[in-house]
Amino acid sequence: MSFIEKYMPSMSEDPLAKYRPFPAEPTSVFAAHWHELVGSFIFYVIIQALSDPIFSRIMGTRYTSLPKKVKINFDIHVVSMVQCFVSISVLVPHLFNSHYLNRVEDPVGSLKGTTPFGGMVCALTVGYFVWDVYVCTKYYSIFGLGFLFHGFAAMYAYSCGFIPYCQPWAGPFLVFELSTPFVNINWFASKLPAGTFSEKTIIINGLLLIATFFTVRILWGFAMIYKLATDMFNTWHLVPWFVPSSMLVLNFFLNCLNVFWFSKMVMIAKKKAAGRETTLQAAREADKIE
Repeated sequence: MSFIEKYMPSMSEDPLAKYRPFPAEPTSVFAAHWHELVGSFIFYVIIQALSDPIFSRIMGTRYTSLPKKVKINFDIHVVSMVQCFVSISVLVPHLFNSHYLNRVEDPVGSLKGTTPFGGMVCALTVGYFVWDVYVCTKYYSIFGLGFLFHGFAAMYAYSCGFIPYCQPWAGPFLVFELSTPFVNINWFASKLPAGTFSEKTIIINGLLLIATFFTVRILWGFAMIYKLATDMFNTWHLVPWFVPSSMLVLNFFLNCLNVFWFSKMVMIAKKKAAGRETTLQAAREADKIE
């Protein structure tokens, strides 16, 4: 751990705290970071609103000729792409926070520890998932129950960082976002007119999608939930039973969802390898993966 602590970037202060309009002296984690949550939500609403005019100009008929539901979904995937890079930029300084690094010696700190930067990470992430739940509810006919559940569960989990509870784990679980760019590129390739992406690009992206999804959401994901559960059982008496139990249940179902999505990827890849599907057909089959 000493090597990590010495050479890996880590931040504890909140660079956005100075923009909080009130209160001057916050008495809770939420009070200290509410403005970042609201700002995050508004930011993604604006990105969604700007997607249509920007891509209508940049892409022309390749975008404007899309069916209405596909255009809505396109704009939402643009937001998702922006969000994943925002998440990656904040997870790196938070991934090796001292509370997480010292979890073996101090499991209480790994769950109840808090830093201003960790609070900011949770606030920015919750703001995105508030937007996500909003769009999944508004366009339920497009996304269905699976995506709505995913958004709600993630929003709830990161909101617990305001208690504070599990705040040091926000970085390790945001590692999931490393697979999101490849998910979004696959969706764009499956919905935009043929020729927008070359077959080689689609194949390479598909391989990277499978590799990163398996690494960060299956291998890393199950390892992290095992470690988190271990810390929770060691400190179960320190918080109301509902908090850790609900977090574990939601994480269990989210992991099951990731396993389902990964099995779908593997099945599609097998069909493609056997020649039963074209590259574009394979991409279209995989476009329901989050």
